[in-house]
Amino acid sequence: MTTKLTIIDKYIAKELLTACLSVIFVLLVIVLSTELVHLLSWVSQGIIPIGALLSYLFNSFFEFTVVLIPLSLLMGILLAFGRLYRDSEMAAIMSAGIGPLQWYRPLMLIAIPTTLLLFLLTMYVMPLIAQQRALITAEIQSRAEVDTLLLGQFNHIGNNGVLFLESEDQKKHQIDNVFFQQHRDETDHVDLAASTSSYYDEEGQRYMMMHDGTHYAGNPGEADFRIVKYKDYGIRIQKRQVKAQVSEASKSMSELLVSTIPADQAELQWRLTLPIATIIVAFMALPLSQTDPRSGRYSKLALALILYLVYSNLLSIGKTWIVQEKVPVWFGTWWVHAIAIIVTLLLLKRSGYLAASGPGNSSVSGGQRGS
Repeated sequence: MTTKLTIIDKYIAKELLTACLSVIFVLLVIVLSTELVHLLSWVSQGIIPIGALLSYLFNSFFEFTVVLIPLSLLMGILLAFGRLYRDSEMAAIMSAGIGPLQWYRPLMLIAIPTTLLLFLLTMYVMPLIAQQRALITAEIQSRAEVDTLLLGQFNHIGNNGVLFLESEDQKKHQIDNVFFQQHRDETDHVDLAASTSSYYDEEGQRYMMMHDGTHYAGNPGEADFRIVKYKDYGIRIQKRQVKAQVSEASKSMSELLVSTIPADQAELQWRLTLPIATIIVAFMALPLSQTDPRSGRYSKLALALILYLVYSNLLSIGKTWIVQEKVPVWFGTWWVHAIAIIVTLLLLKRSGYLAASGPGNSSVSGGQRGS
């Protein structure tokens, strides 16, 4: 058998690549659309500014891509080989003298580069993405509370304050028609001002200046009630300083390798787990894709998805056990990979792939034979 790629190898590899890219594109559109709706709700609530929307979405794109690569590879293989079985192209390929084990050659042309890409993403790219997200979150949390206020609705400030800003005059850089109510020293304070703007003193301290307003101080029903009219009234704005949280997801490989913290050890093993799971899933997908023309293109899809969900959930459980120190690090998630390999070998044996060592062997064709 020559190592040179045949026309059939290139044809199958092209079908696999097209199917995998189509699947990951559709899945990314679905999950990113859901994430966009979630982020827009945060923007509407003032949790994040509109300027941070694209940054968060860009981060989510990489996170979802890494998670969806193994699933996309699995579904792409099932769809591509399922179509070949359904259209009886597999029967024609086997009649040309190409046995089942030879189908792994074009499959590995897609699976191995995908695994290497995922390895690079999990080892080097994802820590940078996690670090960038932590910095963005810290920057947002460090903003002054007044910068998160929304126009045209009542905003809660602190523990017992309410501020209403009617509209913005961009030419004058001020907010028109302001209502500010707060409760301090067991007394209600209400300010009604024509406008408000920002002011910085010589030391850089920021104030919210309210112009042409009236200050009401007193509790309803009590005689001690004061009304003060003013030209300008400044409220000091405290700026919060929030540092970016350093999580295990944002640590570099060198930091994780020397760390003895269970969470760091679990993160290190998780970064190795995803590429290993991807290559195992590729081997598992081929026997699962075996169908006959009458069974339909998606007959094995449900079984494959169930196996993948069980596999991924067991990996998550293994990672959690490492963090909780219920299992030693050397045991970690490797037992899950061992189970997956055993299941893959059983599927290969059941489908006849292990017995089909010679070219032209059609024992796996499920009744299909070349004429």
